Amino acid sequence: MSRSEPHAFHGLEIPVRSLSGARALRIVHPAGQLIQPHRHDWPLLTLPALGGYEEESDDGSVAVTGPAVILHPPGRCHANCIHHLGMETFSIEFDPEWVGLSRRDLLFDRSHYWIGGPVTLASKALAQSWSDREENEESVRRSTIAFIQMARGAPIHSQPAWLAGARRQISVGDGTTASRIAETLGLHPRWLAHAYRQAAGEGLRDTVLRTRAERAAHMLRSTDHPIAEIAFASGFCDQSHLTRVLGQLTGRTPAQVRAEREPLSRLLA
Repeated sequence: MSRSEPHAFHGLEIPVRSLSGARALRIVHPAGQLIQPHRHDWPLLTLPALGGYEEESDDGSVAVTGPAVILHPPGRCHANCIHHLGMETFSIEFDPEWVGLSRRDLLFDRSHYWIGGPVTLASKALAQSWSDREENEESVRRSTIAFIQMARGAPIHSQPAWLAGARRQISVGDGTTASRIAETLGLHPRWLAHAYRQAAGEGLRDTVLRTRAERAAHMLRSTDHPIAEIAFASGFCDQSHLTRVLGQLTGRTPAQVRAEREPLSRLLA
């Protein structure tokens, strides 16, 4: 790729935790944002929380929607096009020495993309470790090392053909259940529920709630509609249900997400 800017997230940064050789933060991108080629000084682990994007690097183009883990080596150039509902990630950047690695380690010879599968499932515990203030730095460091070792040893994960169809049904229908999806796909409901979690990196119900939260977050940042109205329009039972799910996925309330509207609009400007 062509010229890049160093250490440029081009998003709204919400600090989570800073340690001696690493830091975690939530990064929010406005809908439709085009992020020019850039690179990072330290390796960057990106765990998408809401939304998605198209990414281009020297390795080609990758579409990221839903649960995933992306590892960019230090100095690796990449560019992004954010999807129409925006994007939020839980991102961890770290000094290789902090996790016992050298910058010349083979892990950093290219970017890695784990879309769904066991690595993505394991990333939930890593994000929780970083978010838990009762865990000291050594505990978080060990969790990060264990995750990196697990990820680098994981076999290549290919997504089954039926997964795209299941996701399409979830995206267009309210009250979607494993039984309804399984009937359409000709699969057993109990098998589908287990297989979906292993393939997608989250449960069926998790996908339903995340999809609704994506719509709600976009409406909070792009309209002046009352929060209760947005909760109902995006598929939640009520405002408290939206508040609970947003808190689980983003660590913030609907009011805090709405307050991000102005700084995000400045990023697009």
